[in-house]
Amino acid sequence: MLSKFEILVTILVLVFLFFIVISFGAGAFSKKEIKPETKRYLKSVNILLIIIAVVGIILAMFI
Repeated sequence: MLSKFEILVTILVLVFLFFIVISFGAGAFSKKEIKPETKRYLKSVNILLIIIAVVGIILAMFI
């Protein structure tokens, strides 16, 4: 069974991996200029990932 800390680290690592994969897929790491629609998409995805991380931290504290 995983401890509280290990669960928290796992959640944060998964959120970070999702960020990398989504940013890479949207072309954020390319040398071309990013379209405004893509910037808005990445901003909303970042907000969603922050919310997921915060909820994960709160849930891990109550385990």
